Amino acid sequence: MKQAFPAFGKSGKHLTSKDNLGRVYSVYIFVRIGGSMKLNKDSIIRDFRHFIRFRTVSSYDGGKTDKEEFRKLREFIRQRFDVLFKEGENFRIGEYGLLIRIPGEHAGSPSVLMAHMDVVDADADGWKYDPFSAEVHDGRIWGRGTLDTKCTLFSVLTAMENRLLSGFKPQHDIWLAFGGEEEISGTCASEIVSFLKDRGVAPAFVLDEGGSVIPEGLPGVHRQAAMIGIAEKGTANYRISIRSGSGGHASVPPKSTVIGRLAKAAVTIEKNPFPARLSEAVKIMFRELAPEAPVYARPAFMFPEASAPFVAAAASFLGGTFNAMVRTTTAVTVMEGNSSFNVLPDRAEMGINARILEGDTVEGVAKRLEKLAGDPDIRVEVISGSEPTPVSDIRCYGYEVLKKTIGEVWKDTITAPYQMNGGTDSRFFSGITNHIFRFSPMVMTKEERASVHGKNESIAVENLYRMIIFYEKLIDKL
Repeated sequence: MKQAFPAFGKSGKHLTSKDNLGRVYSVYIFVRIGGSMKLNKDSIIRDFRHFIRFRTVSSYDGGKTDKEEFRKLREFIRQRFDVLFKEGENFRIGEYGLLIRIPGEHAGSPSVLMAHMDVVDADADGWKYDPFSAEVHDGRIWGRGTLDTKCTLFSVLTAMENRLLSGFKPQHDIWLAFGGEEEISGTCASEIVSFLKDRGVAPAFVLDEGGSVIPEGLPGVHRQAAMIGIAEKGTANYRISIRSGSGGHASVPPKSTVIGRLAKAAVTIEKNPFPARLSEAVKIMFRELAPEAPVYARPAFMFPEASAPFVAAAASFLGGTFNAMVRTTTAVTVMEGNSSFNVLPDRAEMGINARILEGDTVEGVAKRLEKLAGDPDIRVEVISGSEPTPVSDIRCYGYEVLKKTIGEVWKDTITAPYQMNGGTDSRFFSGITNHIFRFSPMVMTKEERASVHGKNESIAVENLYRMIIFYEKLIDKL
């Protein structure tokens, strides 16, 4: 590959342009110093803020998705990372997908780096700053998507552009896969996988969003830990409905209304959670963490099958993330009935979101919900669902490279595979590879993790810088 911008010499060129909204942004953010490329931190902040300002909100109601905002973001990416587009092949996939191939020196063993361009919506009420203004305060950039996951999108693009500007050529093909419907479990990612499959691409390594560097460590292991997702629980949405022959006036109520009967079913479902058990991914996590556990606890980590009853009891007591990791969970998220105070409803519905542990199925959960409801008039309907993913093989080059890169960027940090409770676009890659890993390269506190899909989502500027460094180091090894 020819050297990019050889006329730059020892100093870089700072170019600016305007998008179709009249906003000024920098085109290149690198300065050549002694043959290497240094990050221009001011330009990184400026350009990342533009990413956040595009309102790429995906909606289950397709008519509410602003396709123009997605188009503007793609155009911004094309202009901002023009070297990447010149050196690589790019493909539009479906309505929102973008796929870029950086050709390698040798055939085989391609890698895929993933991110998604869409975000969940955000109401400005309760936010410190407008969620799409990308304000910078207290060393942080505030806005929807700063953590989930435009930071990953921006960092992958920036790192790859930087490496190409330095004359880098990967050993094997590197594909950058960016979807636009992750938040609504859309078809974009599956269309990308179909495209790769048709071209005979069998990835040796796939990296998507997922776990992060946990500063508080894990129960029983009191060291900062980088969590790498190796499996995902399945996800399903269910409509639970009940109808009666007639409604009537609220002045003459029956012994139990349809809402009352449905509420009773909801309480029964909540009081009868799925039994706790250790999936294969969780067992692998314990075994990998065994060397880091205190001596007295090490046998329990090394032989998780034997300690499973104690782990299950501890999970029920602790609750939270660990409890969700060892059982199929169900959550009542929607309840609807009549909107009038003085009218008896003739129907009622509620929505349940389930995260399905390996060994359970979408249909199996539906049958259990129906049984727990215990009312012949209640109907359980599967609205959407995906089964749990296979467990990725961690005895491979890609996983070792990932661990090594984490160790280079975050010193004195242990790495651990784990089972993700949430879902990502990477689940669609299970049909073409068993080397899928889910890791968001940043330190995330409990408060930051709670802000994802919540209020006051923000990223520390230093975290953003380090993400770019992480991807640069990773790309060099692929």
